[in-house]
Amino acid sequence: MARTKGRLLLIVVLLISTIMAGCGGGKTETAQQIIIGENVDLGGYDPGTDMSPFIRTLIFNCLVELDADFKLTPGLAERWEMTPDGKMWTFYLRKGVSFHDGTPLTADIVKKNMDRLKNGAGKAWLTDVAEVQTINEVTVKFIMKSPSFTFASDLAVPFISIVSPGAVDASGKVVKAIGTGPFSLETWVKDQEFVLSRNTNYWGGAPKVEKLVFKVIRDPDARAMALEAGSVDIISLRQTLTAASRLATNNKIKIDKRLGQTSEIMFLNVDSPALQDLAVRKAVGHSLNIREMIPGLLGDNAEPGQTFFSPAYGKFVMPQNSVLPYDLAKAKGLLDDAGWREMGANAIRTKEGAALRLRLVYGAKNAEDSLLAGAIQNDLKAAGIAVSLVPLEDAALMDSLKNKNYDLIMVGQSFIPHDEPSSHYRRGYFHPQSTYNVFRTPELTKTIDQLFATADTNERFALHHRIQSVISEQVPVIVLFHRNNMVAMKKNIMGYKVSVGTWQLYRGLDKAYVQQ
Repeated sequence: MARTKGRLLLIVVLLISTIMAGCGGGKTETAQQIIIGENVDLGGYDPGTDMSPFIRTLIFNCLVELDADFKLTPGLAERWEMTPDGKMWTFYLRKGVSFHDGTPLTADIVKKNMDRLKNGAGKAWLTDVAEVQTINEVTVKFIMKSPSFTFASDLAVPFISIVSPGAVDASGKVVKAIGTGPFSLETWVKDQEFVLSRNTNYWGGAPKVEKLVFKVIRDPDARAMALEAGSVDIISLRQTLTAASRLATNNKIKIDKRLGQTSEIMFLNVDSPALQDLAVRKAVGHSLNIREMIPGLLGDNAEPGQTFFSPAYGKFVMPQNSVLPYDLAKAKGLLDDAGWREMGANAIRTKEGAALRLRLVYGAKNAEDSLLAGAIQNDLKAAGIAVSLVPLEDAALMDSLKNKNYDLIMVGQSFIPHDEPSSHYRRGYFHPQSTYNVFRTPELTKTIDQLFATADTNERFALHHRIQSVISEQVPVIVLFHRNNMVAMKKNIMGYKVSVGTWQLYRGLDKAYVQQ
């Protein structure tokens, strides 16, 4: 009997020890998950088309990538070479890399991805590729149609992610999210939730956290309240204009902020009757008190526009400010000299019987631009310029930009998805090959073409500055603000830092963990 009691006591002690070991003050590692309140759904499986731009870099890798500082860094290619004429690029793949389904990465898989992409989702960034060749199992060569000195940067665009052969059906459509990234897609309930699981075989080192649970919460204030209530661990502060300052005072929450690569701009239609006159365009610029407008309306979410691109682009940005300083007296003087007369206090200026009226077009769903539109309207009214506000849905907004159906239009500064912003000029807005016809001159076209034909790094920097200077002097665009990338999180979320790249916002979650 005594022996039986002794055995029972021993079993009880062992059970208690086991339970205590499982709760042992954080000494025993337990599975962790981080819950993110996100405003967009996963969208789809294809990183080249429908997948959320904020999620691609968690599941997939490119041959070349951008680090947290927005600098080119090796991705699936551990190194690369360019011939001096820029017409041949060779990429050497990492060895031992596998996709989430166990398929080893090979040069042939990379070639098949590139052949598929250059005829579809990646066409804009692979236009200059004439042929993709495999040299051996780990070496891929790109033969270019013409010199391409920024091709490594083009391959860092998330659209050009490498997917497993098992993710592509017979028609070439990506039907599964199978990449080589730090996380794999576990489950997805459309417009509600998607869950990513740790890739324990990730070539860059397995993430510390086991799962990332993304809850789709589209309303920015609702996301903030979910964080305050503790039902989510992290939220992006995109479009969260009113909650950021409140969250900053919560002693259970911390905010990480970093100047990002994106900016909001306002194009001036140089073909509009009044705005054909450079003096009037300059008057518009001098009328806007951007230095007070931006912090007053957007708080920590943005920095007042100063340079042609975000300062995050470093040496690519000309050192001089491209935004005209606020000077209402100078604006009025320019309008006087241009023949636009002020007939009385607060009156709209007129010239030859016509009133100085401009249409400001912007995105109806963009909370930031909606706020700015009213402030711009008020500032220009003080100079004697009447502004009518025209909010449009996204598709109509881009149609207006393409058809130049605006006097003023606010949009995000696009065609700069990576560290080298030259595509903004040629593919975007300022060249005969551009998607949108904003402003063109023979001198500008010649200088942009010269940039694309130049390999020398220092000469390229000088050409960037010259192009920006020519554009800025003619005022076809005003940079309103440079966006800060911001996240708010519980204070026990450790290891996560915001990146410069907006599309890389969540990439740092592969280093994040929950402090017990």
